[in-house]
Amino acid sequence: MSVRKTPGGRWRGVVKSRREQVASRTFDTRREALAWVARERAALAGGVDPRAGRRTVRALLPEWLQEREHAVSRKTFVSDSALPRLMPPALAALQIGAVTDREVMRALIALNKSGLAESSVKRFRASLSAFFAWAVRERLIAANPVTDTRVPRGRGVRAEIRPFAEDELESFYMAASARDQRLADVLLIASWTRLRWSELREVRVRDFMAVAVQGCRSGDGAGVAGARLDRHDQHLPAPPRLVG
Repeated sequence: MSVRKTPGGRWRGVVKSRREQVASRTFDTRREALAWVARERAALAGGVDPRAGRRTVRALLPEWLQEREHAVSRKTFVSDSALPRLMPPALAALQIGAVTDREVMRALIALNKSGLAESSVKRFRASLSAFFAWAVRERLIAANPVTDTRVPRGRGVRAEIRPFAEDELESFYMAASARDQRLADVLLIASWTRLRWSELREVRVRDFMAVAVQGCRSGDGAGVAGARLDRHDQHLPAPPRLVG
């Protein structure tokens, strides 16, 4: 038999080629084991199991995420885990074999209309493409329907950034000092050095030095006025109060 029950109560699928076992896998249910055997046999024949394509996108997403968790970085997996939540119900309810680039584009447009940021829609598309690429490898479908799609242009207006003038920064610093002096000092250093939070965590007293132009030495980012300096040794301008 291609599927048999194990002593532990699970179901083991076995695939053979010319009476020689080539693959085996254990599942919680007999139905899952039979479906896997059918896909593997189709793969050996160089084709796709048409019955596997009848499963819905919603039903397959948990299986994909279960494998994905151990195949990609934690950050990528967290992004992929949002796919079931963001996926429009109409797409999730479709049989995976019935999904075409038309349905994918409709989903991308729907997310764009909902107000989701263009960058978030791009991440959704990347995760969706990874899901369908997995489905192709599993011989559930013959081609990835996401490949020929593009994320529609975002509808939002890009917000312009207006940095504080020096007197405005001082006013904000005084207001922050009344609440928390330590955080106000961190705010002042971050504002003058233009260091990101991750870089601020690495700053030490020895990084502050008195030079011709007083400043703070940083190992990453852009230099003064956006000029590119040596990546590992650069000086960012700072007022005397920060280095004195």
